Amino acid sequence: MTDSEDAPEEIVAFQDPLGIGGAVALALRRQRIAAGLAIRDLGRASGVSSAMISRIENAQVSPSLSTLEALAKALSVPVISFFQHTIQTADIHFVKAGEGVAAKRFAPDHVHDYRLLAKFADNALTFSAARVTLRREDDGTHPVYFGRGYVFLTVVEGACIYSCGGTEYEVGTGDSLSFDAQLRHGVTSVRTESVTFVTVSATPA
Repeated sequence: MTDSEDAPEEIVAFQDPLGIGGAVALALRRQRIAAGLAIRDLGRASGVSSAMISRIENAQVSPSLSTLEALAKALSVPVISFFQHTIQTADIHFVKAGEGVAAKRFAPDHVHDYRLLAKFADNALTFSAARVTLRREDDGTHPVYFGRGYVFLTVVEGACIYSCGGTEYEVGTGDSLSFDAQLRHGVTSVRTESVTFVTVSATPA
């Protein structure tokens, strides 16, 4: 199909979609179609010729980084999106309700159980998720944390007072908090007999 035709375009796969050329070709075509742009429109917006874009989409050339940057900017996507189909292996964790890796958190005068739901790490990022339950009878001993990266937590049962950066929030079932991990944070007191929340942390490696 040429960019002069008005009929809807189909997204096609290449014989070797995991090859770099084929991966970039497939991703560029998908991103362009998703943006509702014809090849000539993308060419005008990016400054890359229509002929070059067509050759890239047909895996006939290997575009330079500057060309990919220009195309990514015109499509309002990160350059890395053009390489998403090069991933051949990836880890996936499926945790059934009530399952997960049992662990304990120790702090001065305090210990509580939690379940690790997920953990990933590479050269740039460490990601983890856990289901934590704290008891009201342990008020006054709950640990305080601070570090790098970002934290998201959501309460699944119960209620508590959660301190973050010197401000206290009363969080209950369905409530959530997200914040920079460098702020001192932690549960100040548990309002119900116990509180259970899921916390997700993303930390630079």
